[in-house]
Formats: sequence, structure tokens, C-alpha cells
Amino acid sequence: MAEHLNQPAPGPELNPFSNMGKPVPPDARQKGYDECRNMGLDQADAWAATNAVAEQLERDKPYEAQKASMQYLDLSSTYRLMAAILCAIPAGQPEAEA
Repeated sequence: MAEHLNQPAPGPELNPFSNMGKPVPPDARQKGYDECRNMGLDQADAWAATNAVAEQLERDKPYEAQKASMQYLDLSSTYRLMAAILCAIPAGQPEAEA
């Protein structure tokens, strides 16, 4: 009945939040841009919001990322943008890129 409780929890390599503080690759920024466009932002605002959030996530500052994107989006959309960017970063990405 509770067999699912005996399953091991996924490791940090599968947790999108472990991607904070690491470089955001261009394809993850593109995913964030696409989400902003889906939420109704024009091209300039979509790139501005995406880059502002990505910059703060690279610094491991999620609250500053929220604050930066609140110029363009509401709070729920800010969470959606952050999730899109963090989940688009491939698992096992190296700490720093050369």
C-alpha cells in the first residue's frame, strides 16, 4: 500500500534548485525567453526579464531574481520564469565553464 514511500529520494543532480549559483547556458535562457513570450511580454521585455533573472540565479540570489523580474511580470509568472530557466539546465552541468 505504501510501497512508494520506500523509494529513494532523487539526488541533488536531479534537483533543479541545485542549478542556482551555476552558469546559465544559452539554451536555458532561450527557454526562459520562450516562457516570457508565452506570458505575453514583447521581445525586448522578454529578454530583459530573462537576462535579469538568469544573472541573479547565477549569483545564487533567488529573491533578487524575483525582484528583478517584477518590473515585467507578476509574482506567479516570476516563479514560472525561474522554474523554466532552472529546469532547462542539463543535469550534471559542470560548476564553471571555460
